[in-house]
Amino acid sequence: MAVAEPLDQLQEMLAKQLAELAAHEPGVRAGDVESLHDFRVATRRARALLRPSTGMDDLQRELRWLAGLLGPVRDLDVLIEHLGSFTGELGDDAGGAQAIVAALEASRAAARGELLAALDGERYAALLERFRSEIARLEPADQDRLESLAARELRRLQRARAELAPDPSDAELHRMRIKAKRTRYAAELAAREGGKRLAKLGEAAKALQDTLGLHQDACVAEARVRETADSSSLLAAGRIVEREEQRRLEMRAALPKLWKKLDRAGEKVS
Repeated sequence: MAVAEPLDQLQEMLAKQLAELAAHEPGVRAGDVESLHDFRVATRRARALLRPSTGMDDLQRELRWLAGLLGPVRDLDVLIEHLGSFTGELGDDAGGAQAIVAALEASRAAARGELLAALDGERYAALLERFRSEIARLEPADQDRLESLAARELRRLQRARAELAPDPSDAELHRMRIKAKRTRYAAELAAREGGKRLAKLGEAAKALQDTLGLHQDACVAEARVRETADSSSLLAAGRIVEREEQRRLEMRAALPKLWKKLDRAGEKVS
């Protein structure tokens, strides 16, 4: 079987993300949590895959708009599920925690309403049509360019890491997560022809991204709980915040090992 040219691979992978949007949209509309997650991942991957392309600024802008609608709903899905997993362990404070969850569910319902209205609108329909048409007009990209893209994203991540203070802020680690995600997606694209070394880089970047993502989840959870709590749920909020602070510390403690794994995987990437 003939190996696809890099341009064909890029078109194939973008077409897959478009197909993922279509496949998971019914579940998103029905309120299925996993469908929303998969829909959002397809949007993220499409944005990452388009980064090396030119003339796609309009599509990138529209995908950012869609991501901005998906993010709040997904973040609340994750937070509500996370809090629900241990609310019953809070004893006398469980009622306060349930009140916090109920308030977050109301916020999620409002965010879902905005998302569903957008999916029914002309702008989303135009985004899908633009996506279909622009896949076909992608410019050729040779394999060296794809490998160079992965190496460039890795260097950006490593430079940003080198500039971190010994105890970086939560915001700085959030930026590291975004750069790790870009490195991961670029490596996965180049790995279609680049073999195990690029696949290993993608795996290492994903492990780092996942841990930084859990750290960010803890930061978001703490902030949202603080915002949501009222006089009837302050004790529960305090206990939840304490848990999230511990989760942040655990994720931070895991980072040095993951950075070393990324460095090892990146040594063989030019």
